[in-house]
Amino acid sequence: MKLLKKLLKWSKITVITLLLVLAFAYLVIYILSQQRIQKKYSYTDAAINIPTDSLSIAKGKHLYKIRSCQDCHGERGEGRLFMDNKMLMQLTAPNLTKGNSGIADFKTVDWLRVLRHGVDKNGRSLYMMPSHEVTNLTNEDLANLIAYCNQLEPVATSQEKLHSIGPIGRLLLVMNQVAVLPAEKIDHSAIHTEKLEEKTGAAYGQYLSLGCQGCHRPDMKGGGPLAPGYPPVPNITGDGNVGNWNEQAFIATIRNGKTPEGKELNNNYMPWKSIGHFTDEELKSIFMYLQKLSDKH
Repeated sequence: MKLLKKLLKWSKITVITLLLVLAFAYLVIYILSQQRIQKKYSYTDAAINIPTDSLSIAKGKHLYKIRSCQDCHGERGEGRLFMDNKMLMQLTAPNLTKGNSGIADFKTVDWLRVLRHGVDKNGRSLYMMPSHEVTNLTNEDLANLIAYCNQLEPVATSQEKLHSIGPIGRLLLVMNQVAVLPAEKIDHSAIHTEKLEEKTGAAYGQYLSLGCQGCHRPDMKGGGPLAPGYPPVPNITGDGNVGNWNEQAFIATIRNGKTPEGKELNNNYMPWKSIGHFTDEELKSIFMYLQKLSDKH
């Protein structure tokens, strides 16, 4: 009986100690994550002219599609619930139209703030907005993208605006496992190229594939899962399985969502439906660049 009482006593002490350790660990995680969340960024931008002609708007629409903007903001720019997990994150991708959204009065400087720097009107980083992948667009391409967004037909939505990060989300942020705060990954003093003169070849493929780095990493060699429950990210350089494909097989995979080996691509993890909006010439350039990354070269 005495032994049982001692065991119960030590069990309670162990549980209480464990709870205190976990509480202290989360307090540290909360403080560290909050410091990064609250950080303010400063920058200066050269003005860019936003075109209004139909050709520029069409190019902007193409960028909207190949950059997977519709995956979060919708085909019409109406916005949607991006994530609703209290432990990870609750986030609504905003309505980009001049409907009932908060960007109805957006000016060019606001678009640059979001797309070039990934920060809100208070200078703090946005959540999960892939500005670190968009920031390196040329001035010409960025202006065309903004031109397209400016002329979107107003869409009124009643979507609840969620914007919070949970304990697991904070842990992933502190561990740098997910690009939660895009502003951290941006060189806010960078000088941007006006436009690209050459739009073919490996160099152009590198430019087009900047949006792939968020998942496949800057070296395109992939790595571990991006978040709990996600699959590992594959190596898409010439050293990975893609290195066994030819140009036609690569294009067919993007167009049809199925690899030459017969594997179905899950659009939730590999947005092949959005990437499928690339032209054949653009995909050829991307394939050329990926093959060039091989250690065999």
